[in-house]
Amino acid sequence: MKPLRRPLLAAVVAVSVAGICNWASADEPTTQNADVAKELSALRSRIDQLEHQQKEQQQKADAEKQAVTTESVLKDANRQSQFFDSTGVTAGYKDHRFFIGSDDGNFVLRPWIHIQVRDGTAWRQDAKPGNSDDTQNGFEIRRARLGFDGNMFSPDFSYFINWATYRGNSNTNVVNSSGAKIGTASALNGGLPVLEEAWVRYRLPGTPFYLKAGQLHDPLDHENIVGSKYRQPEASLQGDIFGNTDTFTQGATFIYDPKGAVRFEGGVTDGIRAANTNFQDYPNNGIAYDWGVAGRVEYKAFGNWRDYDQLTAYGDKEDLLVFGMGADDSESGHSNSLSHVADVQYATRSGLCFYGAYFGRYTTHNRGIPLGAPTSTSFGTPGTPGQDTYECSVDAQVGYLIGKIEPYVRYEYLHLAGTPAGSNNNVNAFELGANYYFAGHNAKFTGQAVYLPRGIPIGDDSQDVLASNNHEEFVFMAQFQLLL
Repeated sequence: MKPLRRPLLAAVVAVSVAGICNWASADEPTTQNADVAKELSALRSRIDQLEHQQKEQQQKADAEKQAVTTESVLKDANRQSQFFDSTGVTAGYKDHRFFIGSDDGNFVLRPWIHIQVRDGTAWRQDAKPGNSDDTQNGFEIRRARLGFDGNMFSPDFSYFINWATYRGNSNTNVVNSSGAKIGTASALNGGLPVLEEAWVRYRLPGTPFYLKAGQLHDPLDHENIVGSKYRQPEASLQGDIFGNTDTFTQGATFIYDPKGAVRFEGGVTDGIRAANTNFQDYPNNGIAYDWGVAGRVEYKAFGNWRDYDQLTAYGDKEDLLVFGMGADDSESGHSNSLSHVADVQYATRSGLCFYGAYFGRYTTHNRGIPLGAPTSTSFGTPGTPGQDTYECSVDAQVGYLIGKIEPYVRYEYLHLAGTPAGSNNNVNAFELGANYYFAGHNAKFTGQAVYLPRGIPIGDDSQDVLASNNHEEFVFMAQFQLLL
């Protein structure tokens, strides 16, 4: 009320002067007294008006102060929701991914985890001694992976790295003081991290050209490039045996991707299946090849490239049709392997998805099926030249999304070589399954059954398929996937 002091003081003075004048001039005419009373009444009205104006101004000032306080609280809450109260840094959840990054987008870090918990059952006809049937069942952590991706310094400079946990244990020889083996001990190394991918990619600014180097998917087979996150519970037998499950290798590639109808990737590698090897050549340190060249070209007739990153129509907003071709030539001291793939993927907004692929492999001096020790077979001792062979396979898969449920069927034919004498090298596999999407690929349940009417001469651990040469085999699996 400080602004009222001067008007009130003036009013008091005026009243006092008027009283004195009134007292000193008590004998003046009555009309003068009436004028003074009128002036006093007007003065009181003015004082009331000033007080009212002062009250309105105070209320306005309080409202403005309240608005400023509210805005400050909202800004602070927004900063807290971004995890960090630091200028230039932001974090949160976007496009189904957690992220930490700079405000300008030049630095981004996206962590993720991928878990697949599976119950598998395999039934094989006449697989036990005495020609009795064999049934195997149990739980397994098919995948437990963690990784990071994003960009640094600029959106043109991106990176990707992930590890998978090793599933098996190993045995260590126990020797006596003279060095003689006296037994074995189990080494509990199951669960140790194993590097799967670690690459960096640089886009030449303002161009559709990229350079990529590190441990990466061999640019050969679309199913394996898609990877285990966005396909059925496992790759096909074709992809596992010929491509060796996701086909990781080390190398450097050149990419042409104008975001149009055609894109290409190709380069030099350490050879197919050359993940986590050093610089040495065959046959040092278990290395299969000296070097290799690989490339893949894809043509999109219509649709969105982003929808091509999965083997399903889940979430597709447009119809999609893409044709692809890839080749890999891997050389070693005694043999070379020429793998080649032709595939097509068609998907619709209504939920239909079809994928078909032909995978062929020509091998000079074939030394046997190039898989891990538990399933490898050979024409002779390792390092000994074998026979020239050609293996071929076809894979056809169709699924249809109905709400959150996606039933699918798949048929495969494989002609194998490099197997033991008397093997059934012509393998047929029929698969029937269904995905249930709780939250897209982030939370997905799959049930699948595989039937091999004449079995398979080698095992495929990824598919839970066991060796069952010339005998029937059924495989059932139930799997839950969590992807964050």
